[in-house]
Amino acid sequence: MTVLVDTLVLRRRRRLFGRVCAVFIAAALFCLADGLYSAVRVGSDVVELLPGRTLMLSGPSPMKTPLNSDFTAQISPDGDDLHFILEGFFASYWFGSAMWRGAVEIADNAKPGRYELLIKFRGSPAKSAQKIFVVIWEDEAAMRAGSTSSVRRLTGVSPVVPGIVCGVVGLLLGIFTFLWGKQYLKTLSKLGYSEIFRVAVAGNDYRFFCLANGLRTPREGSHCHVFTPEGQELGQALTQTATKGILEFSIPKNIPVRSGCLVELHSQP
Repeated sequence: MTVLVDTLVLRRRRRLFGRVCAVFIAAALFCLADGLYSAVRVGSDVVELLPGRTLMLSGPSPMKTPLNSDFTAQISPDGDDLHFILEGFFASYWFGSAMWRGAVEIADNAKPGRYELLIKFRGSPAKSAQKIFVVIWEDEAAMRAGSTSSVRRLTGVSPVVPGIVCGVVGLLLGIFTFLWGKQYLKTLSKLGYSEIFRVAVAGNDYRFFCLANGLRTPREGSHCHVFTPEGQELGQALTQTATKGILEFSIPKNIPVRSGCLVELHSQP
């Protein structure tokens, strides 16, 4: 069974790649969930900045053709720590409505704190006013320690970055796992074997199932040898049915057959 044992190497590699792939996909999902949870806790109307930094902002305009004189930006509390500069207006890419664009500038000596930026348009109802909360942190360490994201507190970067990296690595490993699986099944087919993918109890026997994989299916009532993945023979199974490429066998319960064991559908000459 030396040749059959060689297929065990392919099987182990496939399973290893599959496990590692699952770890990276789980890490990517965790980063995604952490980022969403952090965004929900902070709120979409909150921005965080450091002294000396500038951030571009934009938002909808209740007026179709607004002018600079219609626009008002109020900062609370007042001071020289935070400034807002209106850049102008532009049309929305999706609906063609008017949008405003501006920049929030933080002074180099700004004090840490929470500020409120209120955007209003002259003649518009009060409910159309837009509130943006600007949180100024003392430094990178303070911003990292105060982050609502676990990933950011641990790594110092946005959860988007490790999420994308883990997702890409998981996808590549998933492709390798798929290719190893195809190679494994192809090798088994060349040797005349098929892998058991399901085992069920049926009275005093086990019923198990495998795929024909393009091989000549054994006749109903014929016997086929069953082996462990390592190539050790377990016994003989009785062929029950063959439907749409899925073969069903029965074997006594005293034979420890399980998923992953191999069935010899036909012997090599």
